[in-house]
Amino acid sequence: PFVIRVAVTFITVLIPLFLLMLFVFGRTRRNFYRKRKLQRKLHSKYLGVVKEILISKEKYSYKDIETKLNCNVKKLTNKEKRLLTNNILNIHAKEEYLNENNYKRVIDYFELREFWEKRLTYGSLASRQRALRKLDDLDVEIPGSIITSLTYNRNQYLRKRARSSYMYFSKNSPFKFLDEDFDKTFNNWDKIEIHRVFSRRIHEGLPRLTQWIKNSGNSDFRCFLVDELKYFRQTDSCPFLLEMMDTEDMELRKHCIEALGEMKYRPAEEKLIKDYNLQPALVQHAIVRAVQNLNTGKALSFLEDAYNNVHDRESEQIILYAIYNYGNPGKELFNSMKEISGGFSKLIFEHVS
Repeated sequence: PFVIRVAVTFITVLIPLFLLMLFVFGRTRRNFYRKRKLQRKLHSKYLGVVKEILISKEKYSYKDIETKLNCNVKKLTNKEKRLLTNNILNIHAKEEYLNENNYKRVIDYFELREFWEKRLTYGSLASRQRALRKLDDLDVEIPGSIITSLTYNRNQYLRKRARSSYMYFSKNSPFKFLDEDFDKTFNNWDKIEIHRVFSRRIHEGLPRLTQWIKNSGNSDFRCFLVDELKYFRQTDSCPFLLEMMDTEDMELRKHCIEALGEMKYRPAEEKLIKDYNLQPALVQHAIVRAVQNLNTGKALSFLEDAYNNVHDRESEQIILYAIYNYGNPGKELFNSMKEISGGFSKLIFEHVS
C-alpha cells in the first residue's frame, strides 16, 4: 500500500538525514562554544597585554615582553596559536598606531613565524595556502629556501602568493618574475600584489619598468606597467612612451598617451595632435584628455576643430570638458560655443559646465 511505502521511505531516508543534520549542528555548536571559551581564556591571559604592548610608544626588549606575558609558549596548542595570530592581525588592522618593533617581538615571542612556516612546508595543500596567507598578512619574511620552492608550484594560488612574497622581501633579483609577466595567468589580483610590492620597495629605487613593457607579449601586463610607471612618476621614460604610440596594440597606445598627459610631457603634444585624425575613438579620447592635462596653451584651436568635426555624443562631451578646463581662454571659447548651441548639444554644455 502507498501509505506503507511512504512510511518506509520516511524511516529509511528522512530519519537518518535528520539525525545527520542533528549531528552536524551539534558538532558545529560544540566547536563554536569551544572556540569562544578558548578566545576568552586567551583574552584574559594574554590578549589584553598584547594589545598594550603593540600600541605602546615605548620599545620593549624581548625580555620585557617575556616578563609581561609570562607564557609557556611550548605548551600553546595549534588552535591557540591560530587564534593568537588572528587576534594580533585584528589589532594590526584596527589600531591607528602600531609599534613595529614590539609587533615583531610579539610574533617572535609566540613563535608564530615558526608555527606557520612548518605548516607551509609540511601541511596539506589547504594548510599550505592558509599558512602562506597568514605569513603574508603578518608581514614576516619567509626564508628563501621555503618560498623559492613554491614559486613554480602547480597550484596557482600558492605559486602567485609565493611570487609576490618573493618580490616583497627578496634582496636577490626581486623583480625576476616580471620577466615572465609575473605569471602565465596574470589577473587583477596580481596587479594589486605587484603594486603593493612596488610601493614597499620605492624607497630602494624601482628599476625602469620600460624593459618589461618592451619585452612582454601580454597586453594587459604591459598596460598595467605603463600605469605603474605613471603612478611612480618615472618621467625619464616619457620618450619611450612617445615611441610606443606607434604600437599596433590600441589599448596599450591609449595607456601610453594617458601617461604622457598625466606626467606633463609637453614634447608629446605635437605628435598627439598630428596623429589625432588617424586614430580610433578610443585613442582619440585619450589624446583629448592628454592635451587637456598638458595645457600648453597652444592646443585650443585643435580642440575647437576636433569639436567641429565630432560625430558622436561621447566624444562631444569629452572634447567640451577639455575645452572648459583649458584655462581662461578655454572657458571663454566654451561660453561662446554654448551661446550658439542648440538641441541635445545644449544639454551637454549644461552638463559639462
